[in-house]
Amino acid sequence: MWRRENFIITQVLIASEFFSAVLALILVYFFVRAYRLLRSSYLLGLPVGFSFLAASYVFLGFFLTFEESGAWADFFLWLRLLTQTFGFAFIAFSYYFSSKAERPIKYFLAVISLASVVLVFFVLGALVLSPPFFRLPDANIIDEFFRVANLVFLGYTVYRVVKQVALSSKVMPSLLWAPVAFSTYWVGQYSLLIWGVDGSQTAFVCAHIARIVALVMFIYVFYSSGRGLFES
Repeated sequence: MWRRENFIITQVLIASEFFSAVLALILVYFFVRAYRLLRSSYLLGLPVGFSFLAASYVFLGFFLTFEESGAWADFFLWLRLLTQTFGFAFIAFSYYFSSKAERPIKYFLAVISLASVVLVFFVLGALVLSPPFFRLPDANIIDEFFRVANLVFLGYTVYRVVKQVALSSKVMPSLLWAPVAFSTYWVGQYSLLIWGVDGSQTAFVCAHIARIVALVMFIYVFYSSGRGLFES
């Protein structure tokens, strides 16, 4: 009975990961659509960031699929950690550099990519230089460090989005939900951190629900704003 329940839970988790990936890719489509209308640099950075998040959900789904057999499990878990943190870093830097003077798109993406890679590898470097020295820790052990980094990136993103909305002279009503969506994402990452520390199943369920709710909110926000732009 226990094995059957565990199997069902695993299948539900795998389905939720691939469902989250589909939602993230739908969101990428709306970001690209909005960019073609507004030509704002940060709207080009966001689909790249969410594409990495979509990839991280797929990698976690593969990890859960191969976890029992052990084949490729650690490889997919590392890919999941790196792509998710890189995605959140890319989103945060997209908002940071959007406040600067507009630059050519290639320059904008190159700067964001470099900054994101440097920070992600800084986290990896700190882990390698911590005891045991010069050894890459097991991914299951150090995932809390990546979650803390994700919380920092998301916290900064929430701050930038709130500031952006506050400074805008004319904001579509749907865009007011963007800070709420990013905050919900932050709650999901924080819940995963709590789950990793004390194994709270409530926090684990909350994390998955918060992620899906956040993605649905993002789709609503940018679908509604895009529709408003097309109709205006």
